[in-house]
Amino acid sequence: MQIVVDASRSVSTIQKTGVELVSDELIKTISNQQSAISNQKIIYYTPQKIDWLPSENQRILRWPFKLLWTQIRLALELIFHPPQVMFFPVHAMPLLFIVSYKLRVTSYYKVIHDIAFKKQPQLYSFKQKFILNLDLWLAKKICTKIFVPTEAVKQDLIDHTKIAPKKIVFVPWGYNAKTQNPINKIQRKKQILYIGRVEEKKNIRNLIKGFQIFSKEHPDCKLILAGKIDERFKIYDLGLKNIELLNYITEEKKHELLRESAVLVLVSKEEGFGFPILEAFDFGLPVVASDIPVLREIGGDACLYAKPDSPEDIATSLEKIISDEKLQAQLITAGHDRLKQFNWPDTAEKILAELSK
Repeated sequence: MQIVVDASRSVSTIQKTGVELVSDELIKTISNQQSAISNQKIIYYTPQKIDWLPSENQRILRWPFKLLWTQIRLALELIFHPPQVMFFPVHAMPLLFIVSYKLRVTSYYKVIHDIAFKKQPQLYSFKQKFILNLDLWLAKKICTKIFVPTEAVKQDLIDHTKIAPKKIVFVPWGYNAKTQNPINKIQRKKQILYIGRVEEKKNIRNLIKGFQIFSKEHPDCKLILAGKIDERFKIYDLGLKNIELLNYITEEKKHELLRESAVLVLVSKEEGFGFPILEAFDFGLPVVASDIPVLREIGGDACLYAKPDSPEDIATSLEKIISDEKLQAQLITAGHDRLKQFNWPDTAEKILAELSK
């Protein structure tokens, strides 16, 4: 059996955000484990060479343009050379490949990271909603199985799309620890760290309002927003006293910020997984997180939770965690223990088991 994985979002020329970084880790782990799979070969389709994947397992599909590699080049490959199994870990599926689906040759599998556009449609443009709804319709119609990273996302799919529960496979993401001893006495700066896209969808407006309330009693504390800024989000109109915008950052810079910050905050109204929480656990940061099902599922009892619709509650949670060293120590220890539950080899094993059926 030949299993093909769309690795197009793993090329080095892409500025990667959460889902792309998660996809990279998943693909790396699958590649490391493929030797244990008998009578099966895994091929990674990509528009250019990926240095960290075995060359003999890459099929480079050349395309002279910056756009439409998936919708045209990949689609044509799937139509004229259909594999037995095709797996999409992050990217949208090509529309043209419905031709190969009609031929009943290929079994398709896809990851759906979240369906926030269904639950918060006002935060998405017409174009975004059209593309995301179309991709979701294709997944519902074509895919043999759909992988989701949390039980919360699985329930969202059942509630909002009527996809049969038996078609949805819950597979939690893993995590590779970057530190050896996160529970230590590091002299941290008086700064609160947010990692992720800086946009309306991530509830940055309420985060800033909550920080402004908090900073009245803590004028020496700084909020750092580390992530790509959506040009449509008028963040400069909100007042940015004691707030630092870093835009897109490298992994090295992110690790530096995690080492020196006092608290990580993630108060999105919708998330698919909440990967920054695991990074905070790894680096020994206490976390203030949104009181929403998906982040409760990831954080358990290792986070302090705040209502995302209430800047006042966000401010109260920041105050509580900054002023209580005993609480900080409890959360850091609980986070270190909880991190052990997230294991990439187990994740890859479960996905490979489904792809191999």
